[in-house]
Amino acid sequence: MRDQLISLFQMPQKTIFNRKIAKKHFHEQGQLTTAEKELLTTEIESIYLLSICKQDTLKTPKYVNENRRYEEIYWLFISFKSIKRYERMIKLFHKVMPNPIVILASDEYENISISTAHKRLNHNDETKTVVEDAICSPRIKLSNVDEAAQRFLQRICFNNLLYSNLYTFYESIDSAVRMSALIEKISSYPKMNASSEELIPLINSLDDADKNINQLQQLQKEQLGFGEKMELHIKIKKQEQEKDQLLNRIKELC
Repeated sequence: MRDQLISLFQMPQKTIFNRKIAKKHFHEQGQLTTAEKELLTTEIESIYLLSICKQDTLKTPKYVNENRRYEEIYWLFISFKSIKRYERMIKLFHKVMPNPIVILASDEYENISISTAHKRLNHNDETKTVVEDAICSPRIKLSNVDEAAQRFLQRICFNNLLYSNLYTFYESIDSAVRMSALIEKISSYPKMNASSEELIPLINSLDDADKNINQLQQLQKEQLGFGEKMELHIKIKKQEQEKDQLLNRIKELC
C-alpha cells in the first residue's frame, strides 16, 4: 500500500524516504506516559516515514517566523491494528512529532484516513511545539473510490498543492483535509477550482449549527413545561433553516 500511496499522490522522487520507524523511537523521544506507550504497542502495527518535504528536496522555501517553523514536513504511513482508539492515537502522533506531519493511516480493512494539524512554537520551551486543531478525513477504501473521494485524493496530489513556501504547502493539504468533511455531510467534495477560503468558514458554521441543534434538542428533552418546550422547538427550527441555507450555499460552491 505504501508504494500505491506514493504513486497516487505523485510524490517527487527526491522526497521519498519510505523507511520503517521503530516504535521504540517514540518511546525514547516522545516523552510518552506509560498508558500511551501501551497504546502504541497494542494499537499500532507499523510506522513508516514515507516522505520528507524540505527546501532542498521539494525546491520550496522554508517558512520561519516568531510563531512557526516549517522547515521539514513529514508524511507518515501508520498501519493500525484496530481503530478503537484511532482519534486518540492520531493526536498522540501529532503531539510527539515536533515537525508538521501528514498522517496516512491504514486500518485493518486497508481503508485510508488522512490527518493534519498545524503547529506553532512553544514560547515557554523552544524544543516543543503546540498542536492546533488535529483533523482527520473520513476513511476511504482505495479499491472502491467514488467521485467525492477521488476529488479529495486528487486535491492532495503533489501536482495540485501550493509551493510558495512550506507553510502554504502544508496549508493546502490541511485545507483539503478540512473540506473532506463534506464527503460525509453531502456525499460530495469540491471541484479543483473551488475556493477553500470560501468553503472552510461555511463548513465551520455548519459544524456550529449541528452542535447548537444537538444542544437545544437535549435541553428540550429535559424541560417539563409545554411553553419551554415550544420555545426551544422554535429555536431548533430556526437553526435547522440556517443549516439548510449553509448546505445549499456549500453545494453551489462545490
